[in-house]
Amino acid sequence: NRAAAFSKGHLSPNMNSSRASEFAGGLQLVEGMEFTVALPLILAFICLIGFVGNLLMIAVLINDFRKGKSSVVNCLAVNLCSSDLLIAFFCIPIRAATFSKQTWIFGGFICKTSDWFLHSCLTAKSFTMAVMGQARYKFVVNPPRFKNLKPKRLGGMLFFLWSLALVLPVPQMVFSSIHEDPAGNLCFFRVPPYASKFMNVFSKTYPLLAFVLPMIFAVGCYLRILLRNEKKRFRVTNLRHQSKRVTLMLMSSNLAFAGMWFPEWVAWIWARHSSADSPQPPTALLVLAQLLVFANGTTNPVLFFVMSEELRGGLRSLWGFLTCRRSRGAASTRNPKAGKNGAGRIASAVLSLQDLQAEASPSNAEASKEKCEKVLPDVEHFWQDRRNASAGEDNDPTPWERQ
Repeated sequence: NRAAAFSKGHLSPNMNSSRASEFAGGLQLVEGMEFTVALPLILAFICLIGFVGNLLMIAVLINDFRKGKSSVVNCLAVNLCSSDLLIAFFCIPIRAATFSKQTWIFGGFICKTSDWFLHSCLTAKSFTMAVMGQARYKFVVNPPRFKNLKPKRLGGMLFFLWSLALVLPVPQMVFSSIHEDPAGNLCFFRVPPYASKFMNVFSKTYPLLAFVLPMIFAVGCYLRILLRNEKKRFRVTNLRHQSKRVTLMLMSSNLAFAGMWFPEWVAWIWARHSSADSPQPPTALLVLAQLLVFANGTTNPVLFFVMSEELRGGLRSLWGFLTCRRSRGAASTRNPKAGKNGAGRIASAVLSLQDLQAEASPSNAEASKEKCEKVLPDVEHFWQDRRNASAGEDNDPTPWERQ
């Protein structure tokens, strides 16, 4: 089979023992139903949950911005969710299709840019979490001055962050290429001989810049906040407890990201610092590392909605806003002549209130009718006699006319 041929070197590129090589864009030549069927289904589920969760997070935060509740941490949280959305929309479907087909079907451009784009999004998340830790520390130390951060400054910071994240993993794009084979195309990461020294330095520097330093910096900021005496800052116990809970929420998100990205770095460094004769990273480690990286896109919405009462309230407010707009749209459909002015809105509101009253109490009309017909007991006998009295001869006021 193709896997045995690859292990013997018949399908592998012409590489010497000093160069590291691995599959790019996902594992290929891996046989078994657990890889070709189960893994694509798991990735599809992760993609769906991550897409919906991060989209809800962005909608809630944008709704808060519309209400004037803007802060640097919220803007950075939107950037985090945007990175997860890009991974769920572009990277996970490619990995799922590669696992299912066990060949490369997307062409040379996607082969070169697949791992580069994934690492760019992950590096942007890492930098964003470091900046978020610094922003949270600045807010606790001196909130009034840091809260009034100008949008231009924040936009420039995000532009620099994404530019650096896109530049750092460029070798992932440069050294990835397609190897044509009669059994099917394969996407490889291959380092040419003239770039072996550069890659040796890069494989040590890149994890340090993209993973180790940002995570240490962010965790250090959160630890400084937790060890700081906040009694002077928040004299009210509830405010102090709420501030600590927000810090723990952000720190938990940072630690979850670091822990779920760590196996990917272990496999990445192992593959690039091992020779052809030494053991390569096992397939189980590679699969587990990729699953954890993609599953991390679902942890931020879960942690934020579970640990933040404000975000849960924003979600309820957003749901109420959407349902209110839907009901108003239904009312305008029932009364199309209402128009878009204030009179039309009042007319539709009155119409809906009348409908509600008619549906809620259909027996009110009968009760009011009976109430109107009811006669007071003091004059009931008088009106009864007046109604039943006949215009007979004894009661004729002018008897002489008949005579």
